[in-house]
Amino acid sequence: MVTPFLKAELTAAVTSLGYTEGNKYFKDQYCLEALKDLIRYLRRDDDTLGIRRELGQMKLVQTNLIPIICEYHSDETLFDVVLRLLVNLTNPTLLLFNEEVPTDKVTRNYYLQHVSHLQSYKPILASDKLWVVLTDKLKLLLVKEPEDRLEDDKLLTERILILIRNILDIPITPEDEKRTDDDASVHDQVLWSMHLSGMEDVIIYLASNENERHFCMHVMEIISLMLREQNPATLAQAAAQRSLAEKQKDTEELVAMVQKESSEREARYKKMTASRSSIFRGTFCVKDVKSISEKNLIVHRTLTDGKPIDFHQNKVAKRKAKNRMPLPNCDVTRKSTLSIRLMLKEFCLQLLNGAYNSLMHIVKDCLIRLKTQDHDETYYLWALKFFMEFNRNSGKFRVELVSETMSVGLFHYIQTQVQTYSESITVDKKKAAVWSRRLHVALRAYQELLMTLNAMDKYGSESIRKSSEVLKSNVFYVPEYRELCLVLLLNYKETQHSLDYLKDLVETNHIFLKLFEQFTKGKRHLIVQNKSKAPQKRKKAKKKKSKSEETSTPPPTFDEIAVEISSALQEQPTLTDDIAPYDAASDLPMDDQKVIAMGKIQQLLKEAKTHLAVALLRTCRDVWPEGEVFGPPEVGPEHELLLLREIFHTDLPSVAGHEPTDDCDGADSDGKEIEQEELAAERSEKELHFEEFIRRFAHKNVARSYCHLLRRYATNTSLTNHCLIKMLHRIAWDCKMPAMMFQLSLFKTFQKIMNDPLAKTDATVKELYKFAIYIMRKFAETAQVNPKIFVELLFWKTASEAVEIEVGYGNVKDPSHSRAVWSEEEEDELERLYHELRDVQDGEGDVADRILANLINQNRNRRAVIKKMKEMGLIMDAKSLAKTKRSVKIRPPKEWGDHEIVELRRIFEEVRGSSDPLALLIDRLPIPRGKNRVRDKIVELGLVQDVKELRKKKVRSAKSAGRKESNRHQSDDEGPREGPAGLTDSELDEESESDDEEEDDESDGEPFKNMKHKESKSKRPKQYGFAMKKTDYFSPEMLAAQLRQLVDDGRKEGLAWLAECLSEALEDREDGECDEAIPLVPLTDCAIASMEDHTFLKFIAKVGLAPPANEQEQFWRIPSTLMAADLRCRIDFLKGASVSDSDGGKSESAERIDDISGNTSAKRLADEPIPLGSHKRRRIVHSESSSSSDAEPQDVEQQEVADPAVVVVETSSTAASTTSRKRFAVLDSSSDDSQ
Repeated sequence: MVTPFLKAELTAAVTSLGYTEGNKYFKDQYCLEALKDLIRYLRRDDDTLGIRRELGQMKLVQTNLIPIICEYHSDETLFDVVLRLLVNLTNPTLLLFNEEVPTDKVTRNYYLQHVSHLQSYKPILASDKLWVVLTDKLKLLLVKEPEDRLEDDKLLTERILILIRNILDIPITPEDEKRTDDDASVHDQVLWSMHLSGMEDVIIYLASNENERHFCMHVMEIISLMLREQNPATLAQAAAQRSLAEKQKDTEELVAMVQKESSEREARYKKMTASRSSIFRGTFCVKDVKSISEKNLIVHRTLTDGKPIDFHQNKVAKRKAKNRMPLPNCDVTRKSTLSIRLMLKEFCLQLLNGAYNSLMHIVKDCLIRLKTQDHDETYYLWALKFFMEFNRNSGKFRVELVSETMSVGLFHYIQTQVQTYSESITVDKKKAAVWSRRLHVALRAYQELLMTLNAMDKYGSESIRKSSEVLKSNVFYVPEYRELCLVLLLNYKETQHSLDYLKDLVETNHIFLKLFEQFTKGKRHLIVQNKSKAPQKRKKAKKKKSKSEETSTPPPTFDEIAVEISSALQEQPTLTDDIAPYDAASDLPMDDQKVIAMGKIQQLLKEAKTHLAVALLRTCRDVWPEGEVFGPPEVGPEHELLLLREIFHTDLPSVAGHEPTDDCDGADSDGKEIEQEELAAERSEKELHFEEFIRRFAHKNVARSYCHLLRRYATNTSLTNHCLIKMLHRIAWDCKMPAMMFQLSLFKTFQKIMNDPLAKTDATVKELYKFAIYIMRKFAETAQVNPKIFVELLFWKTASEAVEIEVGYGNVKDPSHSRAVWSEEEEDELERLYHELRDVQDGEGDVADRILANLINQNRNRRAVIKKMKEMGLIMDAKSLAKTKRSVKIRPPKEWGDHEIVELRRIFEEVRGSSDPLALLIDRLPIPRGKNRVRDKIVELGLVQDVKELRKKKVRSAKSAGRKESNRHQSDDEGPREGPAGLTDSELDEESESDDEEEDDESDGEPFKNMKHKESKSKRPKQYGFAMKKTDYFSPEMLAAQLRQLVDDGRKEGLAWLAECLSEALEDREDGECDEAIPLVPLTDCAIASMEDHTFLKFIAKVGLAPPANEQEQFWRIPSTLMAADLRCRIDFLKGASVSDSDGGKSESAERIDDISGNTSAKRLADEPIPLGSHKRRRIVHSESSSSSDAEPQDVEQQEVADPAVVVVETSSTAASTTSRKRFAVLDSSSDDSQ
């Protein structure tokens, strides 16, 4: 809102600009500062445009700005500031309101007020002096070479072009101007001033010059605004004198109006009776119209009033909602005065001859490369339609002038724009009117392309006619181009599309069908492309092989094909064409395709195709060198053999598992879960006849749209009425469906046509009259055999319903609906089969598959059967069927096959010496089985003598065992010693044994149940080949060897980055700023490479960091359970890798790491107790240095033979005890981490 203070400021600034004395304007000494102040005020304008409206009421543009430009245009600084202010004040109102017309009453009033101010500017903006100044400025700027122009010159040129655009864009109000045709409106006056100043030549220069292509969209917009009121056909036929055709047309219009008036007068007088004077009122009975009683209706009226009785005169019309109102027409076309038309005609001819093709090429290139603003393509489409129609009606049609816009690519561009606009109307409903206008522009461009093709067929040159045939063959071949008009007719809605749009759509469809009909004449076989959605063929799952088949042809073991693999590794085998490491057209990510490639290698090995397996392995190594998943680049045959052995024994998904199957259930459009067939667009070729194509227009939506436009037959042009009657005649006569015309609203139109006096004189109305008679006769014939036809008048009818009306209801069978209808006998059969087969679990598939195989009607598909079972209440959804199917698939056989026994023997010999042979054996079995079943089978085969040999072994070093024994001797007199959690040694042993028993006594049922039990027992993520447990605690002695290995492998920088991350987390924990898990985000190349190394990930997992919990997490995290003391000891342990000198050798680095590991372990164990886990035991042996001095040499000797995973170190104590020395040994009963 404009406050009184701000209004006073604006008034003071305007009065400081200058004054007019006579015909000359004199600027004030503070004029420049006042103009700059006004620009600053406009920057502070709000959404109500208060400052702009206030300046409009002060008439700033008329009284100050235009005179300043005209009088002081030589002052470049003043001219630039005034131009900036003028551009700001003349901006389009719709642009200031974000391209949305306000609906609020107050805001809408502000909108209209600003529009009225712009309209008041336009007369003064048509000043000849103003346009001379602007033209001279532009010429001076364009004379300079492009490389010599400054940035200010380009900016000034663009501002002048924008000002011209703003002036021409000011809305036109023919109602307010009250000007007739052949009169000069305000817009015409602006065009005439442009013509006198020579601005037209400057615009044509900008359009034709390749160096000025960055102004192409400004030029295109200015041209469209110049010619927006003109009809291209009328403009092309303009001449200095009126042509005979023009005179004859005006005469015919005048005669038609006179005849219509006289015919109405005669018809009115015929209804009068000559027996009585017309000044007396008469009393009459209306036949076949009942009053309140059962008698005929009585009316009182004079004889002079011979109009029919209308019962709607005193009724109040029902008010329609805004969203149900028909979309109004927005196009304003008028006939300008002759001089303006001749001037514009000359301008269009110059543009066509010298600049059209180059300009359209530049604009199209900018549109494709997205160098323009949003929706600028509408100016391109408008120019295409206008100038091609102008060229076609200019007397001599020349194709070379519009060759740039005559191509198949342009058909494709328009088709995509039409599709985009149609979808936006449905999606963006608030701007549906704007999208509809854009769709109308695109439709007119498509219509003009078809009209130009029709003109090319009549061209004298044979090459032009052949070019037209080539274009038509491409347009009629592609289904998207061929069915464009049909789709638009089916989607027409009165509330979303204007009546002018429907008129243009009907005419476009008429010319398309005319061209198509001419193209098919003389051609017996017309082959076109067909696009259909057909269900993909279901790939049946491979049937389970029986036991005999499995035992008869087992896949070879790796040892059997090892010799062949070794020979293949010495050669250079090549891949065949049907085997590729990856699919470039697949949507799967590369990580998934790596797994699929490994599965292909494994499948080739099991098929004994060793040469192809080796070739595929080496090809995959070249495709995916990162991470060395398929081995390092320079690898020997021995390493490749080990890699192939690992791939052979790894449990990988089958290659066929990645192909689309029918095991998944879909959901229908209503959200109901049903199993649906995957639909894929199939493109094929078929033979098309014109009659077959016409039958597709026999649709109730098409008939409704045509009948809706036929109601305005009196105001339609002759061409429009001819297109309407031709299409209705095709449906009723050619398609033999006159019953589709049996509609009450159409009959009311027929009644108006029959009573129209022009039915006997006008050729178009006479044609409509004949068609109405034909339909009414057909209706009378049908009414004799079908008395329900009178009720059918109230509804629009489909093609099948129209046929049923004539031949009888139920006598027409639609083959497309034959499968959808279930008879009562079929429903009983379905219910019986369901109850019989629902508990059967034999064979492959679920209940639906078994029912489908036993149905009498084999035309049913799986989707229809499931849908019908849901309708009958037999099943709730399709998920239950899928669960049953999966449970059958994963159940292992009860008996062991010979191949399984062979694999069991081989794998057991490989894992016999491991710490947990039973767990490793179960993971590598080809068929997963329960732990108890595998253990019993091993005992049965005699592979072990005692079941205890299969238990998890506890790895202890000689040194730690000696320490444990000495500690037991020392504690014999003191009694049982308490552990870290307050438990004695005997209790610890009992707990460990109970844990082992729990592991041994797990459920030996199906693997699915075991897996479910384990998941419910512990929801821990298992990634990177190891499982994170809550009882894994940091042990520097166990990790010293791994840390040395990482340093030797070049991961020292990664360890330093990890220590830095832990240090930052330590600072946050000590400050109390963060008590949540902190993610580790690698940013440097070294950090990223370390986080991709499997060995590094295993190391940081044992340090205590947590991997991503699920697929929604991406980074590793520092858990919130790690306190400040835990982080500090881990940081000290990791710093041993960073301080090691690269020249110091491996021994110095190892000694430094050992020292750090001992220090951190001692510090952690001295500060706080280690919690006791459910699967791991730890013992802390503590002795003072004074009492164990004799044992130190023995410790050194034990260290030489001890397990390298357990390190015993001596270090100084913490600040709590500075004189004493402590020695710690950590004994870990878990063998997984130590390995």
